[in-house]
Amino acid sequence: MASRESARGAGDRDRVPVSIVCVYNDESVLESCLRQSVAAQAAIAPDTELLAVDNRDGRFSTAGAALNHGARRARNPIVAFVHQDVVLHSLPALEEVAAELLDAPDIGILGALGIDADLRIIGRVRDRIVSIGEPAPTARDVDTLDEVLLMTTTQQVLRDPLSEDALLAWHAYGVEYAARVRREGRRAVARDIPLTHNSLSTNLAKLDLAHRHVGDTYPELLPIHTTCGTIRKSGAVATKMAGGIRRYTSARIWWNESLVARGTRRISPASELVLADIRMLIDDALETGGKSSLRVIDLDPDATAEYADELMRFERPFAVTATDIDGARTAIAGRSASELIFLAGLTPESLSQLTPLEGQPHVLGNSHSTGQWALFGVSPEELSSLWPSWRNKPVPGIA
Repeated sequence: MASRESARGAGDRDRVPVSIVCVYNDESVLESCLRQSVAAQAAIAPDTELLAVDNRDGRFSTAGAALNHGARRARNPIVAFVHQDVVLHSLPALEEVAAELLDAPDIGILGALGIDADLRIIGRVRDRIVSIGEPAPTARDVDTLDEVLLMTTTQQVLRDPLSEDALLAWHAYGVEYAARVRREGRRAVARDIPLTHNSLSTNLAKLDLAHRHVGDTYPELLPIHTTCGTIRKSGAVATKMAGGIRRYTSARIWWNESLVARGTRRISPASELVLADIRMLIDDALETGGKSSLRVIDLDPDATAEYADELMRFERPFAVTATDIDGARTAIAGRSASELIFLAGLTPESLSQLTPLEGQPHVLGNSHSTGQWALFGVSPEELSSLWPSWRNKPVPGIA
């Protein structure tokens, strides 16, 4: 295995090379995302390797089986299980986290994104077009981890592999592993690893079965919070209580989003306001608006965009730029007619610096998952079919 010292240079932080294991079923997605971002950084992280497990022929019936197969080929002391549609913005940062993990025997598994007992999303990553999650510059304990990127020692995963249970199939293997190490008295933690998850779809088929299996296996840990919902006790009474909790939570979220919209209305009274998770609608917005390319402008001062300028979303070029309000204003003014611009990381202060907006067709929106956002290049009338529900509007009388 490669040594810790082999990944260090003069003035470098402690780094450990990583074996990145990925199971893929779409070679074009792998090439445009994970493989190109790793290859682009080969000179600065020469010992980190990518082990791509080809499952286009369905050889492996579960994610655990495919990823365990890849882990057995690893030559480095840390293994990172990564989705095919992930862009890694910094292999040195990945190797620094690997060094931290190697020096922390109390940590059983580490991920780029997790959820804690207070339902807070921990770990800052870009999910499609927006940055989500609370920053985790040091390891923070979580209930479970999202499977977008998981890390553990090679020694541990060889001794205690990922579950290959058919009930988990392609879901919740990271959730199960986090529960497993927590049962053993070790930590499941989230830690910032700069990446973009350029997901083109959301596969929820049989997720409920996978979650139920995890709950049945670890009843003493219930409720178990995941980034795709909370696993609770089964039974009629528990189900009724869970339904009440969901309705209360949904109403509270709608109210809070409406308050944000009220503030937006005061700054830009003529703008169309929408309450929507734009991550799930951006491709429909491109299609409905007749746009051939997407540019994301992120106003987050800590956002990273390296190796994210040649991405594709359903055959449309997709680029990410991290800039300040002056850069955003220049880009919006120079937008081509075929381009849709998505502005992420919007705040009341930055919005006030952009107004007036009447010269550009646009829509303003927010959601609890994405924060405030703006689309430039499309009119509200063009996209009205994307948000037809009463839930896409503020609570009546608030904004």
